[in-house]
Amino acid sequence: MTRATFLAAGGVALLLALGACSKKTEDAAPTAETPAAAPAVSAGVVMKPTPGRWKMTTTMAGLPAGAMPAIEVCLTADDLKDDTWATGARKRPDNCSQMETKVSGGRVTTHAVCASEGITTTMDMTASGDFSRRYTVETEMRMSPAAPGAPNPMKMSVVAERLGDCQAAK
Repeated sequence: MTRATFLAAGGVALLLALGACSKKTEDAAPTAETPAAAPAVSAGVVMKPTPGRWKMTTTMAGLPAGAMPAIEVCLTADDLKDDTWATGARKRPDNCSQMETKVSGGRVTTHAVCASEGITTTMDMTASGDFSRRYTVETEMRMSPAAPGAPNPMKMSVVAERLGDCQAAK
């Protein structure tokens, strides 16, 4: 899985929603591999994930546990050089009548309404956590008309956990 896929799905579930339109470490003591928690927001700016090796575990309501395998990826400082990991695309896609991202109280929230091929998708996403060693993205998508046989709304949770430094290429 590529860094771009990880960032899109883990950093911002919004990109997954727009595509539809067209082990717990919190209690562990900080170590060199799991730095002390940083505030999610500092002076109104979203804190970025710490560069390193990250694991993303995705669950979706209605699917059995483990149906979506966890992925691991190395994120570099260059991957995180701007805030698009937290805000999605740099501008609202043409097929979206609404796309608003807010940063407040240690959370990043996004609301979007997009239409494609006669289907309107409304997506609400909240990302929260310390963003230096762990964060969670909760997403709910509603489609109108609903896709036959698919849950509506679709609910997805992504937990991103920093595992340590990236391994040197061999």
